[in-house]
Amino acid sequence: MFELYEYQKDLVEGARESIASGSKGVLIQSPPGSGKSIVIAAIAKMATDKSNHVLFIVHRRELAEQIEETFSQMGVDEGHSTIMTVGKVVNRLDKLPYPSIIITDESHHSRAKTYRKIYDHYEKAFRLGFTATPWRMNGKGFRDIYDDMIAGPGVEWLIDNSFLAPYEYYAPTLADLDALRRSSTGDYTKKSIDNAIDRAIFGDIVEHYKELASGKKAILYAHSVEASSELAQAFKDRGINAVHADAKTPERKRESIMSDFRSGKINVLCNVDLVSEGFNVPDCDCVILVRPTESLVLFLQQAMRSMRYQKGKKATIIDHVANYEKHGLPDTEREWSINDRPKKKRGESNNEMPVKNCLHCHAVNTAQARYCWSCEESFGFELKEMQSVDVELKKINKVEFETDYSKIKLKEEYASKKISELETLDDFYLFAKSRGYKESWIKFTYEPFDGMNWPTFHSMLKPVKQKYKNKI
Repeated sequence: MFELYEYQKDLVEGARESIASGSKGVLIQSPPGSGKSIVIAAIAKMATDKSNHVLFIVHRRELAEQIEETFSQMGVDEGHSTIMTVGKVVNRLDKLPYPSIIITDESHHSRAKTYRKIYDHYEKAFRLGFTATPWRMNGKGFRDIYDDMIAGPGVEWLIDNSFLAPYEYYAPTLADLDALRRSSTGDYTKKSIDNAIDRAIFGDIVEHYKELASGKKAILYAHSVEASSELAQAFKDRGINAVHADAKTPERKRESIMSDFRSGKINVLCNVDLVSEGFNVPDCDCVILVRPTESLVLFLQQAMRSMRYQKGKKATIIDHVANYEKHGLPDTEREWSINDRPKKKRGESNNEMPVKNCLHCHAVNTAQARYCWSCEESFGFELKEMQSVDVELKKINKVEFETDYSKIKLKEEYASKKISELETLDDFYLFAKSRGYKESWIKFTYEPFDGMNWPTFHSMLKPVKQKYKNKI
């Protein structure tokens, strides 16, 4: 039987209050490693103690097996609970007991067709979702699935209060990356930066592990199965016990590998995305990122895999592909929401775009897609030709990085806006700064300044300039 921490009790109470106010579905957000399974089990126990039937669904068998153990330890009534993967449930809809509550773990996947089929079939059931990252690459929110969202504490608070381990983050510095990009691409456009990151591995992977995390238990995320296998061999060649595992590894062998990794027989576990969501190894001390990703969900699940709390532990995150520049650091402050994110503006085209269907959820995707927009399953795209760049990785200073990161995000936000979307003087000033326009553009474009003399214009603009000094 587990005892909930106060912040976990707050999540449960928040959900109860939302239900009492009329919500038909609630999404609970709490960071990786913050004990969502315990909260899920506690809610399931309260429900089954009242003879309500709980249906727990998740997309991977390993996660279903983990929650079975947690339910048992929490004393959840087995006779009033069903634990299954989404794939199994969708094929047994008319055979399972009708649930009072559907609990969905890793519910950032819940936009997929298989989940929606379950929700539609059990339309009278209350929906309770759990995720560390209510975020999708296509910007689609969850408002049509959940009425409300309860947000847990941030990663920084969890570290400060000893619920997650502190970390050191090593990567190429922003300044070094800028120089590398200029030498290889000749410009600083976002597209060229993205392209540079997508094809580059910065630094010697084995040597940096030996230098920064020697002897620590590490999980390495590679950009392809071939690369993962080769890297495992490279570690072995230098006297470090490493093993590769992937989805095609026979189940019995995979379980043996996981057991040996947990026991410490294996130092470095190399994979692509096999060891991400829900993989619980509290004494994993190090994560090695050798896989570029556009997905914030995947980045946080992988980068924070070493941050499960243990007394005296300090996690080491070695980012060889500069994912942190796109996504921030693990404890970068983020505002989560179940609403849609504003769509990025792109030029319209009349050309027909080739498409392909996702075999996992049957959603239609563009032919070039690496991951399904709906369920984020990989299409098997593998970056087989990654340029290696010999640079020294440096410990990222959080304060300095957050300052630079906030500038980049603010500039990107306003650079993508249309003039018709600008309302306030602050908007016009930030837009002009992000586009490199002179201040005179504001005077002739911002309607309240029409006909204003120059001294008055400068006096009106001065407090705005001071407000955003060093912020963009």
